[in-house]
This record gives sequence, C-alpha cells and structure tokens, in this order.
Amino acid sequence: MDRYIDSHNHMHALSWDQWEQFAMTGMAGAILSCGNPHVYREIWENPPTAGDILRFWDSPIRMARVSEEKHFMRIKCAVGVSSMTRVKGWERLIEELPVYLNDPHVAAVGEAGLDPSQYFQLIWPLEDQARCLEAQARIAADTGKPLILHTPTPKKNKDFLGNVAVQEDVSPEEFRLHYLRRDMEIIEKAGLPHNLLVIDHVDGTIIDFVHKETAAWCAVSIGSALRPIHPDRVGEWVKEYGSDRIMLNSDHLGYRSIDFYSVPKTLRAMRRAEISSEDVRRVSFDNANGLFGMGL
Repeated sequence: MDRYIDSHNHMHALSWDQWEQFAMTGMAGAILSCGNPHVYREIWENPPTAGDILRFWDSPIRMARVSEEKHFMRIKCAVGVSSMTRVKGWERLIEELPVYLNDPHVAAVGEAGLDPSQYFQLIWPLEDQARCLEAQARIAADTGKPLILHTPTPKKNKDFLGNVAVQEDVSPEEFRLHYLRRDMEIIEKAGLPHNLLVIDHVDGTIIDFVHKETAAWCAVSIGSALRPIHPDRVGEWVKEYGSDRIMLNSDHLGYRSIDFYSVPKTLRAMRRAEISSEDVRRVSFDNANGLFGMGL
C-alpha cells in the first residue's frame, strides 16, 4: 500500500474507527480543514458566531496533537473563515488568526474563497465575503503560510441537511472558473505569492487556467460525490501538466457518503497509466509534505 498525504479533508467530524480505516489505506498524514459548521450533522437556524468558529478550530488542533500516538498519522490543521456558511462577527476571527498560525499543528489558512451558495439559507453577501477573503489572504502573505482556496460547486437542496441560499445564477460549465477569476483578483490585491496559494477542488473546468494563468498549487479533490472525478482523469492531467504542482485530497466529510479508497484508487490508476513512481510520489506525498511542513 502506497503512503500518501491527504491535503484537505474534514475527518475531524468522523469516528475513531473511520480514522483507523484511513490509516489502513496508507494515509500517513492529512490537513484538516477547520472552521466549517456544515461538515457536522447538525442544523443551524442562526448564523454561527466567531466563538462557534473558534471552537471548530480548537477541537481539531487538539486532535492533531495526539494523532500520531493514537492513529500513527501526522495531522495538521488549516484554520480560516469559510464562506459556505455566513459567520456573524467574522472580524474577530481575523484578529485571532495570526495567533493560531503560530501553533506548530496549524499549517495553513483556509479553506476560504467566494461561494454564492450558503448552507442553511444563511445568506452572506458576496461583497462581505470578498472582504473576509482578502483579510485572510493578507495574513497568509504576512505569515508565509499557504492559503487553501475553496472553489465552489453548484449546490442542490437534496444534497444537504438543510436548504441552501443561492445568490447568483451561473451555468455549471462556467461556475467554478467564474468564481476562481474573482478570487484571483482579490488574492492579487492582497499580495499573496502564488507559491503559497493552493487552488482546491480543481476539476476539468479550471485545471487549464490553474496551470497556464497562475503559478499556484493545483489540488484535486478525488473523494467527493459532489464533484466526481474518475481516477483515470488524474493520471491524464499528470501526464499533460506534470507532477510539480498537483496534489491530491479526499475532501472527506461527515454529511455525505465517502469513498475511503478514493486516493489509493487514484494512485493505482496512475501506476496503470505508466506514470513513474517519482511522479506518483510527488503528487500523492512530496508536494503536500513540503508545502505544509509535515516533516514526513
């Protein structure tokens, strides 16, 4: 079984046995994306407060501190303000963020990024989201920490516990690229170097833009039913664009069914495509290990 680093998931919302199963698939390390109220199986009738989000930061960090002792995996966290659920008083979180980034178990800012659809119908105007994203990007630039940029997926009420509020109508074919372009304008304004930017949830609609119009990292979320990507496609992308900037993640979470073997299946698909062992290791392990300072 190949060892791999999962560059973005929400496994802090999952059970002990599920952590054990991840470890047995070859997961040697992972970045937990913290601060997302929607990853837990609960319904919010009012916007979460800054205090609620701080709890969502604190708990995964505590879990990361004991992960090697209990599960033989090295875990680090990304802390930030997600735009997928409106947060009341997010400015306080911006004040707290630099302190959290000093923790050795915090490796990145995020996930953050514009999203026109909010969970639980708690509308967050895009103009305010943009201010929040810019503030986080400036902190990432000032501290030299990577920023994990969430690129949005069109959402349907049937897919979630609680309805979503949609602010803009953009076609599915243009959706992710439309918002990525807007994100990039904000990130450029904030002065964040591209070598500290991880553009996440990359699919066929934006991978060419990521490689040709940016110098950012390209993270492919292979385990989410919301944005299904066949493992063979990843091998095709590695052949076309190279392995230097691509990394893999599962985006595993607690409110949808997940494929525990999504990343291992992708590694095997790359080997069957006759991609070299060095390139497979770079995409699945080395890139995330270096960027996030995993020390593995």
